[in-house]
Amino acid sequence: MIDARTVRDTELDKVLSTIRKAALSPEGRDAITPDLVTSERTVIECRAERIEGYMNLLSGRAPDPFPPVSDILSFISSTHADLPGESIWRAGSFLHSYLTMLAFLERHEKGDEVRTLSEDILSAIDQEGTVHDDHPRIVPLIRERERIRAERERFSSRFIAENRTLVQQSEAMYRNERVVIPIRSDQRRMSGCYISGASSSGNTLFAEPQELLQLNNEAVIADERIRAEKLRIIHDLSDRVRSFSSRLDGMLGEVIDFDFHYAFACWAKKVRAIHPQCGDTLSLIDGRHPLLGEKAVPITVKLPPSVKALVLSGANAGGKTVTMKTIALLSLLNQISGYIPASEGSVLPIYTSIYTDIGDGQSILDAASTFSSHMKNIASICRSSDSGSLVILDELGSGTDPEEGAALSSAVLSYLTKHAALTCITSHYSQVKSFAYSHDAMMNASMEFDERSGMPTYRVLEGIPGDSHAIATAVRMKLPKEITDEASEMLRGGDATSARIIKALLSKERTLDRKITELSMMKKAEERTAAMLKDREKELERKENELRKEGVEELSRYLRSTRRELEKLVMDVRTGKLTSEKTKKVKEYISSVEKKKAEEEQLVREEEEEVADDRPLLPGERVLCGSSSAAGRVIECSGNRVSVILDNGLRMELRRSMVRHAPLEKAPSVSVEFPLSSKKAEYTIDVRGLTLSEALMRLDDQIEAALLSSLRSFSIIHGYGDGILSRGIHEYLSKRREVQDYRFARPEDGGMGKTYVSLS
Repeated sequence: MIDARTVRDTELDKVLSTIRKAALSPEGRDAITPDLVTSERTVIECRAERIEGYMNLLSGRAPDPFPPVSDILSFISSTHADLPGESIWRAGSFLHSYLTMLAFLERHEKGDEVRTLSEDILSAIDQEGTVHDDHPRIVPLIRERERIRAERERFSSRFIAENRTLVQQSEAMYRNERVVIPIRSDQRRMSGCYISGASSSGNTLFAEPQELLQLNNEAVIADERIRAEKLRIIHDLSDRVRSFSSRLDGMLGEVIDFDFHYAFACWAKKVRAIHPQCGDTLSLIDGRHPLLGEKAVPITVKLPPSVKALVLSGANAGGKTVTMKTIALLSLLNQISGYIPASEGSVLPIYTSIYTDIGDGQSILDAASTFSSHMKNIASICRSSDSGSLVILDELGSGTDPEEGAALSSAVLSYLTKHAALTCITSHYSQVKSFAYSHDAMMNASMEFDERSGMPTYRVLEGIPGDSHAIATAVRMKLPKEITDEASEMLRGGDATSARIIKALLSKERTLDRKITELSMMKKAEERTAAMLKDREKELERKENELRKEGVEELSRYLRSTRRELEKLVMDVRTGKLTSEKTKKVKEYISSVEKKKAEEEQLVREEEEEVADDRPLLPGERVLCGSSSAAGRVIECSGNRVSVILDNGLRMELRRSMVRHAPLEKAPSVSVEFPLSSKKAEYTIDVRGLTLSEALMRLDDQIEAALLSSLRSFSIIHGYGDGILSRGIHEYLSKRREVQDYRFARPEDGGMGKTYVSLS
């Protein structure tokens, strides 16, 4: 059983209420409760698999809604009387919906008996439980009754026409479901008539002549036959439904099970939910609170395997509580259905229990303060949590003396780190943030705050504690400026070390991001080169085989030709005298063979030179050119021609054989200095004459310095050149999340040789 406080804090029941709306039966809606939370991994996986299958089927026709059937089952088991017509109709409608459910699930089972009973009920009874007049067993009885009524009407009209002097009115009357003829009171003793009553004045008598009396009796009997037949139909259908009760009970269980998976499939499809992986550590990617809809800001929290406690800090109204609620709520939804509104790649552990302390739990009736109420709940959590528990505590230690609250928070955090699977807390205490830094099993995180706009971004920054930004929040809430100015002055006069440390950490994170980006770009370039080399190797092997075959054939042709010439020369030398002319021919033959050999050797040497450095050249790659090994970078490589720009700025067109790869540069080491940056931000930086790598390092230093000095815009002069610097700088700027916008300068200010940069 999930803790009631956790259900309230996470608003799980509100989410389940939205999911219940898609359920098709009252029983199915009632079955979707927080009690479905389970820690059985096989159950969760089974539910997720079923929901995925239903999501794939949702493009087709949806099943019909199911009428309530549990009251029918209780009525069947409690009495032997005929069922009410309305209950029989609900049973038939339930069976019809059940068959539609089977069709939706593409279960082609034998349901002839179910279909027959459903069709018989729905064709016989309407929603009010009344038997249709067009039922095959009722139609002939109604025809007979109408025949009798028509004959009765003809007789009445004929009798009145023949006895106009005796009757009081020109038309017959209906009285007590019988047709009577109004006659004058002085005709009381009219022969052959039965007087059934009189008017209130006594002037009119209601008479039934003998033949009319007989016809009225027949009409009444016809009505009774119809009513009796309808009762027999109800009785027969009631018996059939009663004999079907055991199967109805089983079908209801199927419907409730179906309704759970169907409702969650509809919800998962609507909120674009995914089935997260199951792991030992939490890694939530773009998690969205389902109650916020399109307004939800995606939350990403990735915890290393060694971390068992997360301390989340940051500005008031910056999203800390929503982030904690989202983590707890998505964990609960995962352990109900196996689906959460997040992005692929998310990983969630299976927790044995989930405890929360969020919001104000002050009780007037119990005379408990806010702090006392929190401590009472936290004490219960500490006693109940185990190695599989997820614990969420909001504003731990608040509501009392700051020093005592911070000490108590640190102690509770230390205890839960040892006894729970994961503990997530929010705190404004600097001591708690420092305490988390000193423990490997704990991690700080903060909610990002845009100091320029004075607004939170609701993005989680991992590994960095957050500043409370209380004054900025007060300004945003329109507190009088006199108050906020005085508070700012007091803060400047006090200890601002925490804010400086946070800025240093942000600088550290940006530097790491830059190094990671560079290494990623180098890795991708190496992967592309390796793939091209592999393809080139295969192509060379293919060409080598072709050349080998061509060489064998050419050598065979050459041998055949030279053999004929040699045989002819030998014959000439053997016959007759050895003359100078014959000697000349032999020498010429030997000379041609030697010349052929020299030509082939020269071709081999040239080919060896061409393939000596046959790795593909990529734009921007460092190369050495010619015999002087002049260093430069590749601009373009087309066939056997390479465009190179040397380090001295000279651009050259060279043959491929004159260009070779430069030795690989040592990968940049990823090291970060903790002290605050001393670099000075400039309004304009000039990177002309620098290599792309040098320019990017210069740009990174400028961005870091600009952020620390609150410079929100600057410009870069990179020149026109061959476009390597401008393209590389723009690609780098597109990957930096601190960069809000970048664009080429106005024509009068440098055009495409200069770039404006705006920071967020």
